Amino acid sequence: MKKCAGIKQWNIFQCRFTEIPNDVAENTILFIYGWFGLWNDDLCSLGSVKMAFQNIVDLMKRTKNIKTIIGMRSDLYKKYHQELVKYSDLFQHELFLDSVNTHKDAEYLKYFDKRIKALCKNKECQCRQLSFEMLCKGKDKIIGLPLRINILANYHDLIGNYIRDPDILKVMTDDITTLRENIKKTKGCNWIDYICLKGRFSPSEEFDEGIVKVFDLRITRSSFDVTDTILKRYVRIRYSDQQNNVSAMKAQYVFWHPFIYICVFHSLFKYNQNLVLKHCNVDAILQLVRPEGFDTAYIEVSVDNHGIDLFYERLRQLNLVERYKDHPLVRSASK
Repeated sequence: MKKCAGIKQWNIFQCRFTEIPNDVAENTILFIYGWFGLWNDDLCSLGSVKMAFQNIVDLMKRTKNIKTIIGMRSDLYKKYHQELVKYSDLFQHELFLDSVNTHKDAEYLKYFDKRIKALCKNKECQCRQLSFEMLCKGKDKIIGLPLRINILANYHDLIGNYIRDPDILKVMTDDITTLRENIKKTKGCNWIDYICLKGRFSPSEEFDEGIVKVFDLRITRSSFDVTDTILKRYVRIRYSDQQNNVSAMKAQYVFWHPFIYICVFHSLFKYNQNLVLKHCNVDAILQLVRPEGFDTAYIEVSVDNHGIDLFYERLRQLNLVERYKDHPLVRSASK
């Protein structure tokens, strides 16, 4: 996308499907992501998604030379395809990045060697034992191969753990839990928890003293330091804010990939699920938590009846029950 824009001398604008602007400049490539939920399907966004597609159609009618890229997970596209048939013109040129074919596998093998093997100079490193075949046969095949390669490259010290148990979600979740338990008082780790609980951090937005107190995070707004050794391994300025030239004061700091957010969420949920249900941002709970007995996906967690009722009471206080009345957590509440 960036290369194409450079050749054509067009602009790039990126945003979530809930943040589509009313107007964009001519000669713009508009990349829209976060469909049905930033981390996972919240099961309640179909109406908002249809509205967003209508906004895109209207925007394209009144703006010359605009190209739109819909960055949607293929499983969600397949799930809601029939409901979105009215907007099928927006899906004329489909590209499935998670498709499996021999050519792609060859490319991934080169990428694997480049990102993990070639950069390591330690001949005794456990990465020498990691093979491309191991990645292809792990428990985590639902997670895209390039992402797993990038994670193991970024957290090279975890490769040994992955070889022993090829489950990238468990490896990352366990590492974050160990980080919290061993160096709880460091600001970097506390900021990781804070950003997970809030969903993001921006210097220009209100700082949540309540969450800091409940989770004993021992941080202040002024203690945020993106150069912190621990923090910078996980957090960066939201990519779309960088691309859209948002100022550092107004920019949002998020995990470098939504999957890293999910791993931190899993770790916090294991730490104290009741506190998470009472204080973590509502969007994450709707997207990642399901009632016990519900058919959960790889990245989802289950909660018992007590937790369901805790969350239902929170939604009631926020006047959100009606909005999410069809969500399994709301339907399963004892009320």
